[in-house]
Amino acid sequence: MKTFKTIGDLSAVGLLIEIGAVERFPTVKHLSSFFGVHPVFKISGDGIKGVRMSKEGRKQPRAILFMVTLAAIQRNPLIKEIYIKNLQKGKSKMDAIGVCMHKILRIIYGMLKNNQPFDPEIDRRNRERNLQKKNTTEINISRRFQQPDENAPISRRQNKKRKEQEMSQNGNTVMHEINLHTLS
Repeated sequence: MKTFKTIGDLSAVGLLIEIGAVERFPTVKHLSSFFGVHPVFKISGDGIKGVRMSKEGRKQPRAILFMVTLAAIQRNPLIKEIYIKNLQKGKSKMDAIGVCMHKILRIIYGMLKNNQPFDPEIDRRNRERNLQKKNTTEINISRRFQQPDENAPISRRQNKKRKEQEMSQNGNTVMHEINLHTLS
């Protein structure tokens, strides 16, 4: 594990203690869920919050991984490249650090699972292979989406939006829930 440039003695020991036997995680997704660095889509009522880091795992191993990531962004060209690429996509600095944390955890999983030292060329080949795989898959345009059910329970905010939409489609102009035809 120490072949990864920014993982020191204490960090390696701390991460290995938390991971234990890598065989207990069938996939890297299970390991990232254990650490709480997997992305989740958060929704609350009608407000859509977007994709966030779950933070459902233990705090201490995530803190170790965070410090390893900060050092890797400065000293490891592979992680620095990923960090800069995510910043250029418009992500905030903390979001880009979260992506790098997830990437480092995937690298650690691969090193432990295959019992090999860190090799950035393996990662580059895997990314190229995944890009080629993405380019070959086609999007099904004929996919149907379910129409909203009028009888389904909805929130007050959604009810207000539907009434405003209905009023505007009937030819009545709606301004702050006041029908202008009733004012004239």
